[in-house]
Amino acid sequence: MVTISIALVQFDAVPEKKERNLEQIMSITKHASSLGARWIVFHENSICDCTSKVAELAEPVPNGMCTRKVSEMSRSLNCYVSFGLIEKSGERHYISQVFVGPDGYFYYYRKTWLCRDPKNVGYRNEWVYFDPGTGPELFEMDGLKATCFICADGEAPRCIERAAKLTPQIVFYPNNRATLPRFGVFGKRAGTINAPMLVTNRVGFSWDDRCMGGCVVYSVKGEVLAKANRESKEEILTYNLEI
Repeated sequence: MVTISIALVQFDAVPEKKERNLEQIMSITKHASSLGARWIVFHENSICDCTSKVAELAEPVPNGMCTRKVSEMSRSLNCYVSFGLIEKSGERHYISQVFVGPDGYFYYYRKTWLCRDPKNVGYRNEWVYFDPGTGPELFEMDGLKATCFICADGEAPRCIERAAKLTPQIVFYPNNRATLPRFGVFGKRAGTINAPMLVTNRVGFSWDDRCMGGCVVYSVKGEVLAKANRESKEEILTYNLEI
């Protein structure tokens, strides 16, 4: 049994304001670390939010500006940080969640089950702009077996089945949506995977969508251990999780 001090962050990432959002992530990371957090987790695409300017705002991982800067900070603070961006790899673009730690960059996950929205409200028809990843896989973080999937991934039964077969010790589930479902919906997914699950979501306006936040820490049985507000207010949810 180990205890990890976690900070799940919901903040207002302004669409397409990459440098501004990066500054916010750096500032919040520093503050969360001062509160004692070992793991600091941000929502899906926290660097750019939804956008049609994919080629302009994308960057490679791990050699892009954002990954390098957050890596440097995580090294200096001796903490782990997970954040979302648009990744460029050759001619392909992905919605990716990046993980860095005391030794720098060590992992990224690429969103696989992309959202379809024929009306493309708020640039959320992801099939227009992005390539799919290859689904959940195991990686090691802070000596623990972890897996990750992003927002619409978690709506796909195959995604949850694959995550469960990996037998992780912790699940990261970053989101970028207006509202999260009732607590029992994601709780059932944590219970199916049989691992604690860390859910993040943004607040503020993503174009015309007002996003309500609602970060949650779920137990291995799908019980709510800690939750942030669902009133679209910025918050750092802290919790000491036993794994």
